Amino acid sequence: MPGSSHDVDPSFMDTLALSLREPALDFIRFSGLKDLLTVRLEGPSQRSKEQHPILTRNEWNKILNAVILTKVSYFQIQLHFPNRYIDKLIEITAFAYGMKGEGIGELYQALIHDHPQMAAWIKNALQIKQQNIKYAQSNP
Repeated sequence: MPGSSHDVDPSFMDTLALSLREPALDFIRFSGLKDLLTVRLEGPSQRSKEQHPILTRNEWNKILNAVILTKVSYFQIQLHFPNRYIDKLIEITAFAYGMKGEGIGELYQALIHDHPQMAAWIKNALQIKQQNIKYAQSNP
C-alpha cells in the first residue's frame, strides 16, 4: 500500500486481485490524478501494455479506478478549499466508482458499507462546501 505518511483510503487497492496490484502500485507511485484520468479515458500506454501484456481492458479499468479513488482520498479538504475543486473531486469519485451522473447522496450510500473512509471523506467535503458558502456570505 502507498506510504503511511498520507491518510488515504486503502480499501480500493485492497479489493484488487493480487495479480493487479503491481501495476496499480506503479500508477500510485508515479502518476498524478490528471494523468490517471487521461489513461482511464484513453487506455494504457504501449509501454504499460508491454510491461503487463496479459491484462485485459477491463482489468486496466479496475486498476485505474482503484488508483483514482485512492488518489482522490489523498486530498485533505479543509476550510477555503475551493468548492469548484470539491465538486470536481466528487465528480471524479463518482466516475471511478461507476456512478457517473448519480447524486452525492447515492454515491455516499454506495460507499458507506465497503468504503467507510471514502464515505467520510465525501461527508467532510460536503460540510466544508457548506462552511465555505457560509463564510463567503458573511464576508462579502
